[in-house]
Amino acid sequence: MPGVFVGANNRITMVGGAWVTVLVDGKSMPRAAALQIPANQIARIEVMSNPPAEFASSSQAVINIITKKAQEEDKLGGSVAASINTLDNQVFSLSLNKGMKPWSFNGFLRATKNEVPYQLQSDGASGLGSNRELESTTSLGRYSTSDLNASLRAVRTFNSTDSLSLSSTFFSGDFDYKTQSVEIRTLANSQSITPFMSASRSPGSVQYHSLGFKSEKEDTYKFNIDLNFSNNLSKADYENQRGTLWFSNQERKEERTLEFETSFEKTLKAGRVLSFGMSYNDKDFELGFSDLGYAGPGIVQSNLFKAQQRDQAAYASFQFKLGKFGFQPGIRVEDTAIDWSDGVGLLSGTTAYQRVLPSLFITRALGTAGTLKASYSQGTSPSSLAQLNPFRRSFGLFYAQEGNPKLEPADRQTFEFTHEFEKNGLSLVTTAFFRDTKNEFSFSSSRIQNNVVLASSVNLGSSQSTGLGSTLKGKLGKKLNYSFNWEVSEISFSDPFLASGTPRVEKVQSNGKLSLDYKPNSLNQFVFSTSFQSDSHRLGFVDEGYWENSIQYTRRLPKKVSLVVTGTNIGVETDRLNRSFGPGFDSQSRNSYPSRSLRVSLSKTF
Repeated sequence: MPGVFVGANNRITMVGGAWVTVLVDGKSMPRAAALQIPANQIARIEVMSNPPAEFASSSQAVINIITKKAQEEDKLGGSVAASINTLDNQVFSLSLNKGMKPWSFNGFLRATKNEVPYQLQSDGASGLGSNRELESTTSLGRYSTSDLNASLRAVRTFNSTDSLSLSSTFFSGDFDYKTQSVEIRTLANSQSITPFMSASRSPGSVQYHSLGFKSEKEDTYKFNIDLNFSNNLSKADYENQRGTLWFSNQERKEERTLEFETSFEKTLKAGRVLSFGMSYNDKDFELGFSDLGYAGPGIVQSNLFKAQQRDQAAYASFQFKLGKFGFQPGIRVEDTAIDWSDGVGLLSGTTAYQRVLPSLFITRALGTAGTLKASYSQGTSPSSLAQLNPFRRSFGLFYAQEGNPKLEPADRQTFEFTHEFEKNGLSLVTTAFFRDTKNEFSFSSSRIQNNVVLASSVNLGSSQSTGLGSTLKGKLGKKLNYSFNWEVSEISFSDPFLASGTPRVEKVQSNGKLSLDYKPNSLNQFVFSTSFQSDSHRLGFVDEGYWENSIQYTRRLPKKVSLVVTGTNIGVETDRLNRSFGPGFDSQSRNSYPSRSLRVSLSKTF
């Protein structure tokens, strides 16, 4: 789809870097668990770069993963798959489905392990005059991750229109990072060589449970009630050692969410559709952290931060046609209240705000020339509850961060224009967008005692994003399919602290992907793809690049067994020039993360 790009570490970006909300069957499952669903459990994926009123205003873009329906036939089915590659990456998955009328069940178990090498070469300088110092750092390290995800869904059918569904998902993951560095500093005729070691470990777990009732009569009405509960727990340990200096940090973060949603859609005469719904969301948040070792006065702390957020929302929309035009006006009303405290009652506060958010979607049929779509929506971009934390946390010997309980949500307006064309197997979709955001969120950096960099969360003035992208799909003969998509976007935002030396900061982002699918016969298939992403912005003068080439061969074997062999070549590079602290300080660095791998996968369906 235009504007959708999946880069390093499964990072998803859309339409100029918009925040992407990942849903499963329209429900807000935690992302860590949602992105682990095996492909054979997915029926289709819906992409909305400018979501309508039924979605939360914080959803700048939505990816909705629609899972396959539970099997109703009274037999056992499923699949088992395993893969391994040369980068010490292993994946095992098992999916099952079983019909036991009036019940039907499906579920999966997926385990992954992954290791990625890391290397960094950094060169720069800091200081003025005779105190100017040359810097050089070489680092080698490794990322290690392991995940386990299990899910089970049951559906009870009452009649041709009504059904009850229950689902539970459990996810656990462990992220481990270690690096060893050598730092060389040269001042006049003196030189120092200092070893620097860093390590972090972040185990986490997710529980997600859902109870839903659905009543649906084709071409007449749809009615849904959903009750969802999730518990997201994560821990983190950081350790840094530079020469004789040592630092350690521990964190524990837990987020419990209870959500109630109901929606109703009624199909009227002449294809008109009336939709309305409401939701209630109650979120409890706890953040506990303890900084040990030495990182400067005012940094060593042990704190507990608690917050409770309550969101109430209602929406309504109406779809109708006038000639060749289709219209969908909508409105969403949201009320949010956040209570926070330091855990012992010495510090506390309340933040509350209300939003009335209109939207309008228009389509125009062009006959053989395709379809035009135009949309407008208003939304918000709230900061996370962790960013409201007023306490100061340190993450290393020279870096600390503090939140801001006075943070306000950003107000966003989005315009989007799309042309869709399809003829004789050729499909072309082109999208242009403009997004204007007030009260944008960012960090202000400053230096405090012992050269510690302190990042403070603030609301910036504004940002504007514009972009253009398209996707082309088609066939060359009967055996070769191709697809090509690209996007270029520009983001300009205010910088009141002049960290970049200018009141406005511009960022240019581009990405593209080409895929060729060749299927010479029913047993063999070849897929070649190449993709890239490039970011360039003036806040610190950063240029980041990501590219990936891969070729995949699939062979269908007897007894419903498939063999897949994939060769991948990935490169991630970053050039950075930082002058965030005035003319007396600057540094330059270049990061590189190359990797090549060969993956072999086997799967069997039954």
